[in-house]
Amino acid sequence: MDADNRSATLVLRNTSQGARTYRLMWEDKRVNEAGNYVMVEPDQNWPSASGMIRFSPRQITVGPGENQTVRLNFRPPADLKPGEYRSHLKLQVIGEESEPAGVFEMDDPDREGVSFRLFMQMSFSIPVIARYKVSAPEVKIADVAVVPATNQTNMALAITLERTGEASSSGDLIVEMQRNANSPVERIGSSKEVSVFHETSRKIVKVSLRDSAVPAGAWIRVAYEGSGEYKGRLWDERVFQSK
Repeated sequence: MDADNRSATLVLRNTSQGARTYRLMWEDKRVNEAGNYVMVEPDQNWPSASGMIRFSPRQITVGPGENQTVRLNFRPPADLKPGEYRSHLKLQVIGEESEPAGVFEMDDPDREGVSFRLFMQMSFSIPVIARYKVSAPEVKIADVAVVPATNQTNMALAITLERTGEASSSGDLIVEMQRNANSPVERIGSSKEVSVFHETSRKIVKVSLRDSAVPAGAWIRVAYEGSGEYKGRLWDERVFQSK
């Protein structure tokens, strides 16, 4: 959200056979150097969005096959400094009021009569971003490295993205192949909803390919295409010939 788009909606759909009840709350998480989420410590200076975004309702129950909508409103304070602010909206499942998302049963083959049942209750969170007087970032594909196939996995590409600017980027990584000048262009790999957040300038994404190998001489195109508010933007692309 930004000064021109101050409202948003989140639609939660329950595709299971049982009802789910969630309590909604904010939490602040950042991405570390390994690309993993870690909680922001209280003494860290973090541009949190939680104090300027209101949402309702605070608790929702979604019946089987039903939808529920959460509304969010961005209310920037008068003295807000330009920048990008982010918090995660957590949907915490209330176990005693929700049907299990799954049940796993297991018997211990070494101990007769010993078994257990595991009832799964899943919570999740999504990043919510508010931008104030900042322009879109620039993102370049800095490197593309081949990850050879193994007995268990197909070939993959390790793609390094480098971002500059104050804002985060979001988009899809697309890998296409053209075997020769007379062949059609085929999509052989993709990774959806890839973000490079404002706290990091570099990210490596491993994209698994459809095939175990790429024919020698084939042309390969790797592209980082914008999604969401950046839909229609081509962040960057690389075209090279396989050896």
